[in-house]
Amino acid sequence: MQTPVSAEKSALTQSEKRRLGLCASAGFFFAPGAWLLQVMVSETISAQACSAGSIPRVKPVFPNLDGWLYGTSIAAFAVTAICAALAVYGFVFLRRKEKQVKEQRSDAESSEEPSRAEEEVSRKRFIALCSALIGCGFVVGLVFTVLAEVFFQSCSQWH
Repeated sequence: MQTPVSAEKSALTQSEKRRLGLCASAGFFFAPGAWLLQVMVSETISAQACSAGSIPRVKPVFPNLDGWLYGTSIAAFAVTAICAALAVYGFVFLRRKEKQVKEQRSDAESSEEPSRAEEEVSRKRFIALCSALIGCGFVVGLVFTVLAEVFFQSCSQWH
């Protein structure tokens, strides 16, 4: 016998939903945003320091160009790593919550159909997984961007 929708209890509290929303936003938006901002700032600084109009310079105009580029990259990496960690935390939290809801359902009833609470947690877990993958992917992308700064000179044609 199914219970009415209004009487069925949600598996997640409002506080948990807000926290999971922040974790998902961190992976979906803040990690890619930090990477994009790092690329935009680094490319703008490099372009201003390494070219005089259409003529490329051998040495940058700014004496501390490498320091600015590394500082921007370190800040972006820190933000991106924190965002990816938040996204992974949301995924791990929902995986545990899903196990907990399944155990409660198996104790209470022997129905084969998943409950609304299980479906809710399962949908949110999928979103958290996508967020964690995107966040971790941008951490890897930022590592490769930083490696380009390490291995190529500041005013190189490949920078």
